[in-house]
Amino acid sequence: MAKSIRVGVTLYRISHHTNGDIDRIMTIAEMADAKGIDMISVADHLCFASDAPKDYPMGPEAFPGGIEENWFEPITLLAAFAARTRRIQLSTALIIAPARSAVLLAKQFATLDYISKGRVIAVFGAGWQRAEFTSQNLPFEGRFTHMEEQIQVCRALWSGGPQSFHGKFINFDDLQAYPLPVQGTALPIWLGVSPTERNLERMARFADGWLPATGSLEVIRDTVSKLKPLLLAQGRNPEDFDVRGTLVPILDGRGRVDLDASFAQGQAMSDKGITVIDIAPLFFSPDPDDIENLLDRLVQLKQSLINDTC
Repeated sequence: MAKSIRVGVTLYRISHHTNGDIDRIMTIAEMADAKGIDMISVADHLCFASDAPKDYPMGPEAFPGGIEENWFEPITLLAAFAARTRRIQLSTALIIAPARSAVLLAKQFATLDYISKGRVIAVFGAGWQRAEFTSQNLPFEGRFTHMEEQIQVCRALWSGGPQSFHGKFINFDDLQAYPLPVQGTALPIWLGVSPTERNLERMARFADGWLPATGSLEVIRDTVSKLKPLLLAQGRNPEDFDVRGTLVPILDGRGRVDLDASFAQGQAMSDKGITVIDIAPLFFSPDPDDIENLLDRLVQLKQSLINDTC
């Protein structure tokens, strides 16, 4: 049986959206939890070089926000959410994994899963900004291979007992790390990568889900189709693989966001293989007071899609 649809909210540039008011940010997390939103996600940047926009893969004009605004460390902020919520899943969207130590990363996610009682989804990405790596004496080249090794290290350490690992970037013998995640080695790890042939193979071997960089439903549909035989070849059930898609605002004739048309995209997203429909509130309104209405609409969308499949 295919997974039922879930809905999520990504707090993209949430400091900019709330003027840095941490109490308001916490209230948004509590509100999402209470309303029945399934997942809350936090994006990641450790630092920015002053000329970072010129290196942004999608072009300087698409650079994601201000260099001088607060980009909260995602696992830390999610830990605060864990203390203020009860049921909502806690996700990175995404975390730049190879800009961190593998052993520390495994410890952080295990601890977050422990204190949240098993509510963590780890979304790994390889990053694009060289300064986030070189500033810490970490390799920028080979970061995708490094990320693969990190996933293997996390799975090993999360299984308990003494573990050894010997790879190109990570080497250790006879290490133990506790606490273990509540979810154990089944703690979901998704990949936020482009759908290249190499990345499709990575997802089939290592990932429990995919966070696309593209909003194109045709690209997502084609990627899901290509992934199925690769997952089967790894002895895995494609129905267990998650795909997150983000609602894109549709404008009306006066250039304003048409919420009805925007949320109506949910049916097509579900039809194309998306299992988690996500919204970044800042894309729809600069006013944080509008977030509650957006969350309500997201819950209504979920219910309508569930009713359609019953």
